[in-house]
Amino acid sequence: MEQITVAGHADPIPVSPVAAKLLRERLEETRQKRGAEAADQLEARVGERIVLLLESGKPSIDLGNMRAVVTYAEVPPEEDEPTTGIGGAIRGIKEKLAQRGGLQG
Repeated sequence: MEQITVAGHADPIPVSPVAAKLLRERLEETRQKRGAEAADQLEARVGERIVLLLESGKPSIDLGNMRAVVTYAEVPPEEDEPTTGIGGAIRGIKEKLAQRGGLQG
């Protein structure tokens, strides 16, 4: 197990090595494509979801949990992006699931 820190959680969190790698890759990808602010927002959302998993009794975060968290902890679209069509519908579904806690492991 590796130990990582995430925004919103003061203590190190035990994660599998592949889960830690996935998180690092996703944050770097977001940083390169959308900038540091978007990566910080993603890290904050991931941190919130990981804290929820830990509070629900998970002793550590494995690859499956991390994949679910980083896949669905989308950074909000930039204001100038259109939210119509299939992309808007999918984004709306993801937001509703996140609000209902339907994305927890």
